[in-house]
Amino acid sequence: MGKCKYCGEDAGFFQGKHAECERLHRDGVARIRDILASCFQNREDFYLHQNEIRSICRDAFVSEDVCRGIYCETFDAAIEKYLDDGVIDAGEERTVARFLQFTGLSQQVLNANKSLEKVVQSKVLRELLNGRVPSPRITISGSFPFMLSRNEHLIWLFRDVTLQMQKVRRETVGRTSGFNFRVCKGVYYRTGRFRGRPVETTYMERIGTGSVCLTDRNLYFHCTEKTLKIPFDKILSLEPYSNGLVLQKDGANDKPMFFENLDSWFCYNVISNLK
Repeated sequence: MGKCKYCGEDAGFFQGKHAECERLHRDGVARIRDILASCFQNREDFYLHQNEIRSICRDAFVSEDVCRGIYCETFDAAIEKYLDDGVIDAGEERTVARFLQFTGLSQQVLNANKSLEKVVQSKVLRELLNGRVPSPRITISGSFPFMLSRNEHLIWLFRDVTLQMQKVRRETVGRTSGFNFRVCKGVYYRTGRFRGRPVETTYMERIGTGSVCLTDRNLYFHCTEKTLKIPFDKILSLEPYSNGLVLQKDGANDKPMFFENLDSWFCYNVISNLK
């Protein structure tokens, strides 16, 4: 006899669950999500629903692990919704702080999809929008390979960023034509000529992987292969992508640079507000 994965009772031959238990579980999970989403939306105290959530978990066979998963998924969705209208305001920040206290989950767990990091970044952007230079809100572990100028303020540091730079490859395509006449031993004269045309191919060349530092004046990049310092007022254009940022510096010989594996939303808004 198989055991029901929800209630633990016999479920019948070759069965692993009761249909009714599965329905109760599915409905319970949906109810918990609705309660949490409503609290985020209306900025309501999560503790007001603590007993209700406990009762749902008990009656709908929602384990602690499943409940933690619901907390994390709902938190990610709530932060994305908070960011739909720009940055997270002070009231929304208080709701987030209350949620952290209510769940008791570690910052590392809630930041699995960078949602908690976005809350901190949003606070940085809010200070910039209010005309204030934000104080650093990150803890730097390991080496810091940048020498900042006097009165230059660190805003953010990204690790494991890959730099790619646009390159142009030139080659000639075409064919030869004509006849060969032997003039003397080992020497031939070709009556035709090489006919072809030069072709340029643009591609992105991987330079290396290192760190990007954002300050209130510059973007820095450092890896073993290359070091860059790019003043914000020398940036001609920015193009944010889901996996990074394309930056074009203002210079006749400067080519587009792609910084992969950094938060393009945050970098774009910081640079745009400080240019």
